Amino acid sequence: MSTRTTDADAESIDARPGTASVAVAVAAALVTVLVSATTPLAGAVGLCGLVVVPIGVRRGSRVLHRIGSAGLFGAVLLAGVAGSSPVPMLVAAGAAVVAWDAGEHGIGLGRQLGHAAVSTRAQLAHVGVTVAVASVVAVVGYVVYDAASTGQPTTAIVLLLGAALLFTYALDR
Repeated sequence: MSTRTTDADAESIDARPGTASVAVAVAAALVTVLVSATTPLAGAVGLCGLVVVPIGVRRGSRVLHRIGSAGLFGAVLLAGVAGSSPVPMLVAAGAAVVAWDAGEHGIGLGRQLGHAAVSTRAQLAHVGVTVAVASVVAVVGYVVYDAASTGQPTTAIVLLLGAALLFTYALDR
């Protein structure tokens, strides 16, 4: 028995992402739409994103997935411009990032491992880290927003942001 892989074997791999990737991306996209649908326009744009994201992830199409993700981010921006409060917008933005990242990671896993591979654990671990990072960013964003709205000097806010960036850089090393 030969262990060589032929071109026919390589082409027969189903490179679509697993079901867990689609489910996580859809769940996060749904959270984005539910939280950001404060105006009819934001709701419509978000709904378009919610429809396109799972199609893109299921087909393994980065282009469709990114178009759907852009719709989710557009819904968050439209809701923010309409005057939504910061906490729901931070939640919606974080969920949009999770939907985008889960889809991109799922598409990558599908291309590398194939549809038949058991990748649920890897996908959920990746999403867990993404949610943790998005939560930290949201908390820092809210602290900066709160500090800016309470009349803190601009210099203090700039130093706070600079310290956060340096801390992030130090963690990366």
